[in-house]
Amino acid sequence: MRSLTPVSAALLLVAAVLPVSIAATNMALALLTVVMLARVGNGGAARALVLWRGTPAVWGILLYCLTGLAATWFGVDPAHSLRDNVKDFHKLWALLLFVAAFAEDEVPDAWTALAAGFALIALVGLGQTALSLARHQPGFPLPRPHAFIHPVAYGEQLTLCLLGGICAFLRPGGPLRTPAARRLGAALMALTAGLLVFNQTRSSVFALTAGCAVIGVLEPSSRRRGAWMAAVLLAIAVAWELLPTGGRRSLFRLMLDFNPRDSQNARYVLWSVAWRMFRDHPLTGAGPANYSTLFTTYFQGALDNERVWGSAHNLYLHQLAERGLIGAAGLAAALGTLAAGAWRAARRETSARSLWAVSAVAAFLVMNLTETAFQNEQVTTLLLFLWAWGTSPQRPREQIL
Repeated sequence: MRSLTPVSAALLLVAAVLPVSIAATNMALALLTVVMLARVGNGGAARALVLWRGTPAVWGILLYCLTGLAATWFGVDPAHSLRDNVKDFHKLWALLLFVAAFAEDEVPDAWTALAAGFALIALVGLGQTALSLARHQPGFPLPRPHAFIHPVAYGEQLTLCLLGGICAFLRPGGPLRTPAARRLGAALMALTAGLLVFNQTRSSVFALTAGCAVIGVLEPSSRRRGAWMAAVLLAIAVAWELLPTGGRRSLFRLMLDFNPRDSQNARYVLWSVAWRMFRDHPLTGAGPANYSTLFTTYFQGALDNERVWGSAHNLYLHQLAERGLIGAAGLAAALGTLAAGAWRAARRETSARSLWAVSAVAAFLVMNLTETAFQNEQVTTLLLFLWAWGTSPQRPREQIL
């Protein structure tokens, strides 16, 4: 392995802790900030400014932040919304750092660091699953593995990990060159797929399908192995159906037994509340974080034993309700520029990391149909890291071990 510079060492640290903890990630981002600021005197600031100006995704995220401030100013509780705007600028901070850092030095060997972080949370999830099965009593809910975060965010991370493994195996000359590396990669993927079953985050399964579809379009070798990829997705769905009694209801029976007040169908109520809130505040919305403020105005009662909900469990409806049409334009700019940049990079390069970036963005867009993953700093920062790494024009010698 080549010698590490301060920038590449800081990036590797970020990669290792990204799947594990948002607190550790923020500390690593602070370290990367210090390292990048140390290069200001050597012309680094001028190079970064030129690079940022030429990166549409930076402008997309900036527009998202500014429209969020506009929605805050005209919202029902600006002081409450202002505290939530910090999350918007966290995204901008992370993206600016990653874009500049990956262009400043040679792209480091992030595969190993990311694999280590994913392996850690997978092993923790395995322990949680084993303990849950040992203590499980029929008729009671089966606790979901979650490592150190919310089960939904954990499922989203597992999806991104699986997509990375698929890309690593498909692209020739990628990170899995040696037999030992391939065995370790296959073991991590098998463990991750199993945990995804027990995690039971529906949006993750649908997102994984979308990511695989994009891989199938861009990677010729995946078309010959399409049957295997489809078999894995089908196996996950079938295994879900065979979980011990007490697990979450299946992916399919929900549509046949619809009851809006059932906790499994609560999203239909949450979506309806978001849509009605948007209709009452069409231009700038109710203001960031004010979905919960107005929730009881639109729905009285309990859903899943909760009377006040802070999320519509659909990013697009949620932000329409909180940010209106102005915010929707900012969100479209942010996600659209990320998707377009990843697509161009995947068409331009044949690296595993560029394929991972575009499949991750596709999966992320689908995740947000039933969740608000874009408002989760840990999942979004992981996506931005993969995006900046995968769209960097450099072509490093990739290897995982």
